[in-house]
Amino acid sequence: MSTTVHVHQSNVSPYGKTTTLLLCLFLGGFGAHRFYVGKSGSAVALLLLTFCGFGGIWAFIDLIMILTGSFTDNFGRYVSSWDGGSQQPAPIVSVTTHPPPQQAPPPPPPQKQADEMFCNTCGALCKKAETFCRNCGAALQK
Repeated sequence: MSTTVHVHQSNVSPYGKTTTLLLCLFLGGFGAHRFYVGKSGSAVALLLLTFCGFGGIWAFIDLIMILTGSFTDNFGRYVSSWDGGSQQPAPIVSVTTHPPPQQAPPPPPPQKQADEMFCNTCGALCKKAETFCRNCGAALQK
Protein backbone atom coordinates (compact mmCIF):
# COMPACT_ATOMS: atom_id res chain seq x y z
CA MET A 1 0.00 0.00 0.00
CA SER A 2 1.45 3.37 -0.98
CA THR A 3 0.77 6.61 0.84
CA THR A 4 1.19 10.15 -0.43
CA VAL A 5 1.66 12.90 2.17
CA HIS A 6 1.35 16.59 1.31
CA VAL A 7 2.39 19.14 3.95
CA HIS A 8 1.62 22.83 3.51
CA GLN A 9 3.60 24.99 5.93
CA SER A 10 3.30 28.63 6.83
CA ASN A 11 5.68 31.19 5.37
CA VAL A 12 6.31 32.72 8.85
CA SER A 13 9.49 31.74 10.66
CA PRO A 14 9.32 30.39 14.23
CA TYR A 15 12.19 32.75 15.17
CA GLY A 16 11.09 35.91 16.92
CA LYS A 17 11.51 39.30 15.31
CA THR A 18 12.23 40.88 18.72
CA THR A 19 15.11 38.52 19.49
CA THR A 20 16.51 38.83 15.98
CA LEU A 21 16.30 42.63 16.14
CA LEU A 22 18.02 42.85 19.54
CA LEU A 23 20.79 40.48 18.45
CA CYS A 24 21.32 42.54 15.31
CA LEU A 25 21.40 45.82 17.28
CA PHE A 26 23.89 44.71 19.90
CA LEU A 27 25.87 41.89 18.25
CA GLY A 28 25.07 42.43 14.57
CA GLY A 29 28.66 42.98 13.53
CA PHE A 30 29.49 39.51 14.85
CA GLY A 31 26.60 37.88 12.95
CA ALA A 32 24.73 36.77 16.09
CA HIS A 33 21.31 37.40 14.50
CA ARG A 34 22.29 35.26 11.50
CA PHE A 35 23.51 32.43 13.74
CA TYR A 36 20.18 32.69 15.60
CA VAL A 37 18.03 32.13 12.48
CA GLY A 38 20.25 29.30 11.21
CA LYS A 39 22.24 31.14 8.55
CA SER A 40 25.60 30.04 9.92
CA GLY A 41 27.50 30.30 6.62
CA SER A 42 26.68 33.95 6.06
CA ALA A 43 27.15 34.59 9.80
CA VAL A 44 30.76 33.41 9.58
CA ALA A 45 31.25 35.59 6.46
CA LEU A 46 29.82 38.59 8.34
CA LEU A 47 32.12 37.87 11.28
CA LEU A 48 35.15 37.79 8.97
CA LEU A 49 34.06 41.04 7.28
CA THR A 50 33.72 42.67 10.70
CA PHE A 51 37.34 41.85 11.46
CA CYS A 52 38.26 43.46 8.12
CA GLY A 53 36.23 46.56 8.98
CA PHE A 54 33.25 46.13 6.62
CA GLY A 55 30.77 44.10 8.71
CA GLY A 56 28.89 47.08 10.07
CA ILE A 57 27.40 47.90 6.68
CA TRP A 58 26.02 44.37 6.27
CA ALA A 59 24.61 44.38 9.81
CA PHE A 60 22.95 47.76 9.18
CA ILE A 61 21.27 46.42 6.02
CA ASP A 62 20.11 43.37 7.99
CA LEU A 63 18.69 45.69 10.67
CA ILE A 64 16.60 47.50 8.06
CA MET A 65 15.46 44.16 6.60
CA ILE A 66 14.41 42.92 10.06
CA LEU A 67 12.43 46.10 10.73
CA THR A 68 10.63 45.91 7.37
CA GLY A 69 9.87 42.17 7.74
CA SER A 70 11.87 41.04 4.72
CA PHE A 71 14.59 39.18 6.67
CA THR A 72 14.35 35.39 6.24
CA ASP A 73 15.62 32.37 8.18
CA ASN A 74 17.64 29.50 6.73
CA PHE A 75 14.48 27.94 5.18
CA GLY A 76 13.40 31.15 3.45
CA ARG A 77 10.57 31.87 5.91
CA TYR A 78 10.07 35.50 6.89
CA VAL A 79 11.09 36.58 10.40
CA SER A 80 8.08 38.86 10.67
CA SER A 81 6.29 37.89 13.87
CA TRP A 82 7.18 39.82 17.03
CA ASP A 83 6.31 36.85 19.25
CA GLY A 84 8.33 34.26 17.34
CA GLY A 85 5.62 32.94 15.07
CA SER A 86 3.78 31.18 17.90
CA GLN A 87 0.43 32.26 16.46
CA GLN A 88 1.03 30.78 13.05
CA PRO A 89 -1.46 28.06 12.08
CA ALA A 90 -0.48 24.44 12.38
CA PRO A 91 0.74 22.81 9.15
CA ILE A 92 -2.00 21.39 6.96
CA VAL A 93 -1.37 17.71 6.29
CA SER A 94 -3.35 15.71 3.76
CA VAL A 95 -2.78 11.97 3.45
CA THR A 96 -3.87 9.91 0.46
CA THR A 97 -3.74 6.14 0.68
CA HIS A 98 -3.66 4.07 -2.50
CA PRO A 99 -4.57 0.36 -2.65
CA PRO A 100 -1.75 -2.01 -3.55
CA PRO A 101 -1.38 -2.69 -7.27
CA GLN A 102 -3.02 -5.83 -8.61
CA GLN A 103 -0.50 -8.56 -9.36
CA ALA A 104 -0.88 -10.76 -12.39
CA PRO A 105 -1.59 -14.39 -11.54
CA PRO A 106 1.40 -16.71 -11.91
CA PRO A 107 1.63 -18.58 -15.21
CA PRO A 108 0.18 -22.07 -15.12
CA PRO A 109 2.69 -24.90 -14.75
CA PRO A 110 3.67 -26.66 -17.97
CA GLN A 111 1.32 -29.49 -18.94
CA LYS A 112 2.88 -32.82 -19.71
CA GLN A 113 1.97 -34.37 -23.10
CA ALA A 114 1.92 -38.09 -23.78
CA ASP A 115 5.40 -38.01 -25.34
CA GLU A 116 6.96 -35.85 -22.59
CA MET A 117 8.27 -36.39 -19.07
CA PHE A 118 9.75 -34.32 -16.24
CA CYS A 119 13.47 -34.46 -15.38
CA ASN A 120 14.00 -35.88 -11.88
CA THR A 121 16.99 -33.57 -11.28
CA CYS A 122 15.77 -30.10 -12.34
CA GLY A 123 12.08 -30.62 -13.09
CA ALA A 124 12.32 -29.45 -16.70
CA LEU A 125 9.89 -30.82 -19.29
CA CYS A 126 11.73 -33.15 -21.70
CA LYS A 127 10.74 -35.41 -24.62
CA LYS A 128 10.64 -39.13 -23.81
CA ALA A 129 12.81 -39.84 -26.85
CA GLU A 130 15.69 -37.80 -25.38
CA THR A 131 18.34 -39.52 -23.29
CA PHE A 132 19.63 -36.45 -21.46
CA CYS A 133 17.86 -33.36 -20.09
CA ARG A 134 18.42 -30.25 -22.24
CA ASN A 135 18.26 -28.05 -19.14
CA CYS A 136 20.69 -29.70 -16.71
CA GLY A 137 22.27 -32.55 -18.74
CA ALA A 138 21.18 -35.29 -16.32
CA ALA A 139 20.33 -38.72 -17.67
CA LEU A 140 16.58 -39.19 -18.05
CA GLN A 141 15.00 -42.26 -16.50
CA LYS A 142 12.37 -43.88 -18.67
